Amino acid sequence: MMLSDCRQNISLFTTLIKRLLVVAMLIPASLNGAALEDQLYMAGIHESVWVFSGSGYSCELKHEIPQFGEARFRRIAGENLHFFIDSFQPVPESVAGFVRELSPAWEHTPPDTMQQSILIQTGMRPMALKRKQAGWLLTSLTKGQIGSFSFADWDDNRRQVRVQLSPVNFQKPYREFKRCLRQLPASGGFAGLQHSTVHFALDVDSLDSKEEQQLAQLAAYVVADEKIKRITIEGHADDQGSTSYNKRLSARRAAGVYKYLSGKGIKGGMMSQRHYGESRPKIAKRTERARAANRRVEIKLQR
Repeated sequence: MMLSDCRQNISLFTTLIKRLLVVAMLIPASLNGAALEDQLYMAGIHESVWVFSGSGYSCELKHEIPQFGEARFRRIAGENLHFFIDSFQPVPESVAGFVRELSPAWEHTPPDTMQQSILIQTGMRPMALKRKQAGWLLTSLTKGQIGSFSFADWDDNRRQVRVQLSPVNFQKPYREFKRCLRQLPASGGFAGLQHSTVHFALDVDSLDSKEEQQLAQLAAYVVADEKIKRITIEGHADDQGSTSYNKRLSARRAAGVYKYLSGKGIKGGMMSQRHYGESRPKIAKRTERARAANRRVEIKLQR
């Protein structure tokens, strides 16, 4: 082979290699399998805070995950423990994900190898766990482990998003949370308060201390139970007096209950008032016992 032919072949080979490199550069990264760095959301050691809050009807542990959202363990009277994360921005689409336990750098206890599948939801509450999974996650944090949620990025599935719960500063508020759980009433809750009745003396529309205490407990529960969407307040009277007077009396009774609940933090938009006078007796008799039962306001909670 002549030297000129060799040089020509080398030139053609070099040109071919350059063209192949250009083509490779033009292939999208999603096709050539390039991986991207994970997107991590987790509070640092010096910014990790857990906050306990509780009432006679609810217990809650709250933890902010910087740039992502707020995590909460919550239990209300009559309900099971549950966990959820409210995000700062709406999640665009549902994706499959996992929750697992990880060991922090300073922890030598091996993590639980269990990996649980979850569905990352659209909207402002992407992560939600029911009793069993929530309890497992809570136990992980008590052991000093990290609770980690992972799923593919909505915009680029080559990258994993990891949302993690830091165990730093967890133990003290957790002890308060446990004490609160022990004090929750064993019965009651929504089942016990769904239909509540406040009674009144003859020709009275104001609330006494006993009725105010009853309504205060009801209001505390409503504030704790975010599932409640609607409250109906219905005023009634007995059959003593004129029909028109009793209708006005029942309206004043309903208005008094409405005003009291509003003062306890229940939004007016949740509540509606109705009044029926003597037309809907609880007990359709003219005895004093029946009339005492009929002088009432009924409060109905709806989820």
